[in-house]
Amino acid sequence: MVYDFGLMKLNIKDIIDSFDHAVTIWNNDDKEYINDMKNHSDRWVKLPVSPSAEQFSRVFFVIIDRLLQLTNTKNGEKDVKLHSIIVHETATGYAQCFKEDAYSLQMGNISLSEVIFSKAVQDDWHDLLLWTKIIKKKKFINPKDV
Repeated sequence: MVYDFGLMKLNIKDIIDSFDHAVTIWNNDDKEYINDMKNHSDRWVKLPVSPSAEQFSRVFFVIIDRLLQLTNTKNGEKDVKLHSIIVHETATGYAQCFKEDAYSLQMGNISLSEVIFSKAVQDDWHDLLLWTKIIKKKKFINPKDV
């Protein structure tokens, strides 16, 4: 087995779904714009990089890479590593991110402590402490072991 899809369906899916029907805000946007976006949508995500396909692929890579590092596996998975992330803009246009891209300081640092999910987004997660565990590097337990 490469990876338990039950684990993917929980935390990784919750993170990806967080961006669905949510406003994505760059923390360097105009403060008035940021406040307006938050006032008009309960579902928002604030990022330390501009919300482009290239940066989304990097953000997803960093978050999923951290999740994989923190997940305790029990089904024989060995050294599971993320190869790349692809974010499509159109049917044929996409951005692909590899590890060296994700952690490239030339493209802007992605500090997970600067990624903020609104309460409405977090309320949809299976684990309400998901982001706290990711930030604080707490291990995730395979739900089959609970």
